[in-house]
Amino acid sequence: MASGLGPLDETLAAGGRLSGVCLDILADRLELLGLEAREAKVRLAQCLILACAGAALLVVGLGLVGVAVLIAVPPPWRAWVAAGIAFVCLAAGAGAFWRLRRRLSGLPRVFSQTAAELRKDRECF
Repeated sequence: MASGLGPLDETLAAGGRLSGVCLDILADRLELLGLEAREAKVRLAQCLILACAGAALLVVGLGLVGVAVLIAVPPPWRAWVAAGIAFVCLAAGAGAFWRLRRRLSGLPRVFSQTAAELRKDRECF
């Protein structure tokens, strides 16, 4: 009777070891996911702070330049100069948002390392 339980005990022990290894792999992947989430959060906060500060300073600077130019221009030309300044400001703003969009699309996807590691794990099993 004891010989009949030997292979079953070995199978159960191997299953326990396999489940332990799988849990260790899962824990490692969750740690990697948490690390990538923190990195993404820091990157997003930095981008938002820089974008807000840059936009605020740009608006103030462009406003002051526009006022200075309008004061320096003779009265009959002020409407045309104001329209030109508005056009330049709108073009600069559109260009800034276009560059921001290009930069953000060039960043690696969030959790790409975790997804790659999970693909490797799936191929192994």
